Amino acid sequence: MNYKNSLKNYHLDGFVVLKDVFSINEINEILLDLEKVKVMLKKLNDKKFFHKTKDNRINTIHNVQEFYKNNKIKYLIKKKKLYSVLKNIFGSSFKIRNIEFFLKPKKTGMPSPFHQDNYYWNIENAKALNVWIALTKSNRNNGGLCYLKESHNLGTINHQISFAKGSSQKIPDNILKKLNFKKFFPVLKKGDCLIHHPEVIHGSFANKSNFNRIGVAVSFVKKNAKIDFRRMENYKKKVKHSHKKIYS
Repeated sequence: MNYKNSLKNYHLDGFVVLKDVFSINEINEILLDLEKVKVMLKKLNDKKFFHKTKDNRINTIHNVQEFYKNNKIKYLIKKKKLYSVLKNIFGSSFKIRNIEFFLKPKKTGMPSPFHQDNYYWNIENAKALNVWIALTKSNRNNGGLCYLKESHNLGTINHQISFAKGSSQKIPDNILKKLNFKKFFPVLKKGDCLIHHPEVIHGSFANKSNFNRIGVAVSFVKKNAKIDFRRMENYKKKVKHSHKKIYS
C-alpha cells in the first residue's frame, strides 16, 4: 500500500480506495458478527436501529456500537496499515464514533440519496472521516457507492428531508443538478476499503442485480473535535419530522 498516494488522493478527491486491507478470514469474522447483530436486533425490536426493504429484508443497521459493545469490527479495524493512513490524515489521536452495516439485498436493496456525512454529524471543521469496508463485491451494478470527486471542497452545504429509510437527508435536486463534479463508482472486492471525507458528496443507486452488496462503515472523529450543537438540534428536528412521515 502506497501511503503517500493514499493521502494525496484522499485530500485531492475527497476519498481514497485501499485494496486488500482485510483478509478473507477477517471479512468472514465480520460477517459472523453481522449474524449476531441480526439476532440482537430481533430482541431489541427498535426501529431506530434498522430499516427494511419492501420485501422485509434488512437494508441498513445503525449505531451498532450502542447495543453490541464487544463487536469484532472495532478490533479488526485497528490493523496497523489502515491505522497508519488514518493517523496521517488526522495528524493526532482519533476514536470510533459510529458503526453501521449497509446490506443492500439483491433485487430490492434501497438507494441512498446524494448527501454529505457531516450534515448528519455536525462536527466542527469536519474533523472526521468514514471507513467503508467491502464485505462482498461492490460496484455500480449492485448499488455500490458513487462519489462526486473533489466535492468536499464545497464544505457542508444545505440538505433537505429525503423521506428515504436509512438516509433521512439529501442534497436538494435543484442544487445537485447545478454541480459539475465527475462521478466515480469504485469497484471493490471483499476486503477492500474506502476512506472518505465527511464533506464529499456521495450516494448509491438501488441494487437491482442478482448479488447482495454488503458493507460496514466505521466513522472516526478526532478526539478534540467539537459538535456544532445548534446545527445538530436543527438536524434532529428534521429527522423527527421525517420519521413521522415515513412511519405514519
